[in-house]
Amino acid sequence: MKKEKKMQGNVAFCLAKGMAIAFAVTCIIFIGFGILLTYTEISEDTLPLVSLVCTALSSALAGCDWAACMRKRGILWGMGAGILYTILLYIITSLASDDFSVELSAAMTLAVAMAGGAVGGILGVNRK
Repeated sequence: MKKEKKMQGNVAFCLAKGMAIAFAVTCIIFIGFGILLTYTEISEDTLPLVSLVCTALSSALAGCDWAACMRKRGILWGMGAGILYTILLYIITSLASDDFSVELSAAMTLAVAMAGGAVGGILGVNRK
């Protein structure tokens, strides 16, 4: 019984760590992109592309961490990480914005996050 509780605590820590890494990477990418927008001639029109790349990369890292922790079903754990990443991202965005609304782009963001998470999950479960 004690071993099972210890394992559950370890898994919860592992999953939380994966999400923390994903959101840390998201913050770093957006801060860096904000600096580039401020001091260079890069157009703000590139923001949606940077956002999707950031979503794919962050959810891939979370999926890799989750799958490495679980050591099986990498695609499913990776996709789960992508789904949770997207849900948390939209919750944070809704809290930070006065005029937040979920649009069709949310489905594309979810699809990109799930795909990135699945790739990360495959890599994570095969990591030694």
